[in-house]
This record gives sequence, C-alpha cells and structure tokens, in this order.
Amino acid sequence: MRKSLSSSLAAFLLAALPLLPLTGCKEDEAASAPPPPRAITAEAVGHYCGMTMLDHPGPKGQIVLKGRDRPVWFSSVRDTFAYTMLPEESHDYRAIYVTDLEAATDPAHPDLARWTEARTAWFVVGSGFAGGMGDAEPLPFAGEAAARAFAASHGGTVKRFEEVTDDYILAPPAETDTGSAP
Repeated sequence: MRKSLSSSLAAFLLAALPLLPLTGCKEDEAASAPPPPRAITAEAVGHYCGMTMLDHPGPKGQIVLKGRDRPVWFSSVRDTFAYTMLPEESHDYRAIYVTDLEAATDPAHPDLARWTEARTAWFVVGSGFAGGMGDAEPLPFAGEAAARAFAASHGGTVKRFEEVTDDYILAPPAETDTGSAP
C-alpha cells in the first residue's frame, strides 16, 4: 500500500510539474503590467520646475518608476523626454505616459484625463507649438492618422518616441523652434 501511495504521489507531481512554470509566468506578467496613468491633482508638481502641473498650458507627462507608487510629473512633454535622455535620472520605468492630443481642438488646452504610453505614441515635432515651459514641444498623439493630420495642418514632422533625438529636446531654447501655438 505504501509503495502504491508514493507511486501515485510521484505520478501526480510529474503530471503537475509542467503547470507550475505557467502559473508563475502569469503571476509575473500581472506583476509587470504597467500601472494605469494617474489623474493630475492639485498636489502634482513638475519634476524640473517645482510648480503645480495645472499652472502650465499644453500636454503633460508622467513617468512611473519601479518601486514607486507616485509618478514623476512633468509640466511638458519636452521635460518628459529630457528625463529619459539625461543619464543622471532613473531609467527604471514601469510606464511613460503623455497627454493624448488626438481629441484636442487646441494643444494648449488638452483633455488632461487622456493619456497614452509615450513609447507607442506618435509625435509631431517642429510644428511651432511652445509647450508648458515655453520651449518647442513634441506633440503626442495615440494614433498615427491624428498626428499626420495635425502635421499637415500646422507643420512639423511625425516621429516615433525613439526617433525624437536629444539634439531637439536638450538643445538650448534659442536653437529650437519656439513659436506660439498654431
């Protein structure tokens, strides 16, 4: 009897063994899924300017870092890009969100409840739009068609996140296009 019980237990464990890694992977996937974007509140302060997020016009950014519950806030999309390009900043991202301008009638006054993951967004650069901090602003859109339509109407070039270069973002303001909103 004892031998058959241990044989049955061994057979059960061998049969269940292939299922164990699958369970662990699903738990790992859920744990690594990016958190949703946070709503901007009166307490949200821009990382670089130290001012309330709501004090600035235009699209905004937020970066959620691993090990932190609260996002790092940015008063402009340009500042969001700068954070990802500067070597002294943490690059341990869970998510990088920017305001989605797809439904906005005026980039200076977007719906601050609409966010898109920056690494999958489309950006219009060189449109002449100045962001919340007064510098040339890459304008984010969740969809390519909306970005291309904006660029066709207002000028600029459509780029993906990885195509927006540090010479556009980190150049001194005098060397960038800082025109006003179209």
